[in-house]
Amino acid sequence: MEKNYLIGEFSERSGISKRMLRHYDKLDLFSPIALNEENGYRYYSEDQLVEMRKIQFLKDLGFTLATIKELMCKPLDLYEFIELLKDKEVVLTKDSDVIKSSLLMLKRSILYLEKQSPSSFPSINQLLDLEGSIMMSIENQKKTVEKADLKQLMNRDVFVERIEEIFEKDQNDHYHFITFDIDNFMHVNDFDGYEVGDAVILNVFSIIIHEMEAAMEKISDEFLIARLGGDECSIFLKNADQSKVIESIEKIFDSIRSFDFAAIGCGRAITVSCGISSSAKPAHIAQLTDQSMKALIDAKRNGRNQYVITK
Repeated sequence: MEKNYLIGEFSERSGISKRMLRHYDKLDLFSPIALNEENGYRYYSEDQLVEMRKIQFLKDLGFTLATIKELMCKPLDLYEFIELLKDKEVVLTKDSDVIKSSLLMLKRSILYLEKQSPSSFPSINQLLDLEGSIMMSIENQKKTVEKADLKQLMNRDVFVERIEEIFEKDQNDHYHFITFDIDNFMHVNDFDGYEVGDAVILNVFSIIIHEMEAAMEKISDEFLIARLGGDECSIFLKNADQSKVIESIEKIFDSIRSFDFAAIGCGRAITVSCGISSSAKPAHIAQLTDQSMKALIDAKRNGRNQYVITK
């Protein structure tokens, strides 16, 4: 006969507090198998430990209790669950990128305030100017890149607004959304310093901007490029030839692989990963950006230093 446990015993075995077990019961998420009406004792079974582990697993992954309740109400389809996890990965990655970008700006602010000792707070442009603090000289470098002005790149809000304006005039158009991210960039900051990290961003972004501008301005109806995070940039294209898009991205990868980052003080190889979304007008821009992020995550999961395209 299967052993049943009172709420205190089940709490100890499951690691879930009695208060939380009662809360789950109120939400109709996880209830005892029996309730003694006379004394109010709650009884749980051994089998329910497995069910509780599923709930805690999903909770640890960041799912809300409402979403967990929906998942627990039906048989688990492995493929659907994997896709759900990938969607969650996109959300967490985007949140992480925002935090990472804020952290880089915070570090840059400290650097600025320590070096400049200004009487007032610096502007964003003053902080961005620090990204050019280590400029490459012709004498100590094998290959030079014309520097792009990172301050001229769109921010996230302007970028999204421009894309939404383009979508409003859609006439069965086709779009590409491309996201680049420098692989293991935090290691550059941690081991080579933030000034070297800024110089790496400046040169990687310059390569991306110049290669894409040269190829896309003549063959794409719309070409927008934005900086969405510290080491991440995205490109939006309208009615661009896909073979040319791939050709340009491969040139970017080749240029970054062959660039002499050691000449600017970087002690590790620099590569990028790229996610490409290719589709007709989506119901919402978030679909396009999320597809690109999914492809980027797949590229990193598959070993980095590569691109993945999704439709």
